[in-house]
Amino acid sequence: MFDFDKIACRDVDTNLFFSELKSKVEKAKAICNSCDVREKCLQFALDDEIEFGIFGGATPQERKQL
Repeated sequence: MFDFDKIACRDVDTNLFFSELKSKVEKAKAICNSCDVREKCLQFALDDEIEFGIFGGATPQERKQL
């Protein structure tokens, strides 16, 4: 599904993507924005209806709007 060599978050502490602190959310989104598989990650979260965390640069609230 994913080419793990292209995932921008592969060496990042995953807790960053599950924080509600604005500074951490912004940092996580910045990592997502530089990722080559961002669209696939977002689609994965949408398809599986993941309710927590930032995937593909989108928060759970943003994914609900999609």
